[in-house]
Amino acid sequence: MPALNAAFFAQPRLRNAAIQALRVMVACAVAYGLSHALGLQQGYWSVFTVLVVMQASTGATAGAAMDRLLATVAGALLGAVAVLVTPHEPLPIGIALVVATGVGAFVAGLQPRLKIAALTASIVILTRPMMTPVGEFVLNRIAEILLGGVIGVGVSLLVLPRRPHRVLQGRLAGVAEAMVPVLEGQAGALESGKGFSSSAATIALRQALVGAETLLAEVRQERSLRLARGELSDAVPRTLWRIRNDIAQIGRVLEAPFPLDALGGVGSDGAQVLRQEALFVASCARAMRDGAAVSQSGAQQALDAFDAAFAQVRQTEAARRIDFDDIGRLFGLSNLLHRLRQDMGDLAERLGESARGEGEEPPEN
Repeated sequence: MPALNAAFFAQPRLRNAAIQALRVMVACAVAYGLSHALGLQQGYWSVFTVLVVMQASTGATAGAAMDRLLATVAGALLGAVAVLVTPHEPLPIGIALVVATGVGAFVAGLQPRLKIAALTASIVILTRPMMTPVGEFVLNRIAEILLGGVIGVGVSLLVLPRRPHRVLQGRLAGVAEAMVPVLEGQAGALESGKGFSSSAATIALRQALVGAETLLAEVRQERSLRLARGELSDAVPRTLWRIRNDIAQIGRVLEAPFPLDALGGVGSDGAQVLRQEALFVASCARAMRDGAAVSQSGAQQALDAFDAAFAQVRQTEAARRIDFDDIGRLFGLSNLLHRLRQDMGDLAERLGESARGEGEEPPEN
């Protein structure tokens, strides 16, 4: 049994699903117990709210709870107005229901956060007991849903919390680590004069960055609620995108073999630049995981050596015999290596700002 448990929790998806199930059970138990302890007439709405708002992370849960509360208030007020102006007879109630849900759906089309307003309005219209004042009924529903939202956020914070900013850091660090073998492969191709295709690897990098960016909304939600501070700024994934694009363009330059006589000393010096950048981006990945700054590497010195070798090759007689396309590729490679160094330097600056607590961007309105 211990071996089975270890194997089960070694699988990230299974582990995350088990943790989420535990959070939901705890939150439902708390909501059920508090609704009875407080004597709420329809306390089951607290449990329903827990089931609706509980997400995989604290930021997502907080966002869902806020949306649920706003939609409930809007729908409850809409339903209350409908009840107050409608005689308690089947036909008028049916007309009020159709009109209220139509208005709610229209508003939800303009503001998706209010998508359950129509549902709440219909609940108020159809389930309010005759002997219960409309205002009391509406306030009770809001209180029950507010209670469920607070419980959901509280449990997500206290019970094995999954913080999206930590997950984002790990994913971005994984992207940076995945760049290392691509740069090393390109360095080997440049040094040997052989063609090298890195298109599959750069496509994988793009997919990984797209996946990481899905967490940005949750991270911003945490920041807006002051649940996360001083973490990686949104500039870090943007800079990684630029570096990924630099690597992809270098890969296109290196797809066709470079004649060794055309390269001269440029090939080994350019390969050294790419290897230094591979070391540098690996140190950036470690800094992302540790929340630390990045120490500068020998990449700039390697780039200076490449520039010197390139300038020397351009003055040789052999350079005049190089194919026009190969000369264009050499100039393109030089420009791309400089741009890669600039973007790597920007990444180091962004990580340094984050390590000093300066990288947090204000939440979007």
